[in-house]
Amino acid sequence: MSEAPKMYTCSWCGKPTPNYREYSHPMAGILGESGYSVCDECLRKASIEREWENEQCAEERLICPYCESSIDDPWCYDEDDEEVVCPECKRTFELEITTVRTYRTKRRIEDMPDGWNGGEL
Repeated sequence: MSEAPKMYTCSWCGKPTPNYREYSHPMAGILGESGYSVCDECLRKASIEREWENEQCAEERLICPYCESSIDDPWCYDEDDEEVVCPECKRTFELEITTVRTYRTKRRIEDMPDGWNGGEL
């Protein structure tokens, strides 16, 4: 006679499930969480949603999530544009633009000491 599998509660829908995964991060034990449970139905729904969204993350190119063509002139869109129509397949998709700031600093030459010859200060 085989033993019934231990049951857990799905973290997403609350249904019973034998699925359980332990967190791999060492801080999980310190925070009192050793793992989580997600039922097969919720995993299937999440997989379908990810597949449907075909989200293109952190790309340097603007890519249509339907036909995956690269849009030639992405600079014509700005942060106010939330939806874009693909010039290739003519489907509308959501757009989120993130901006990365970089900084460059340098000393002002006029603040260098008299007689400085380019070496260490």
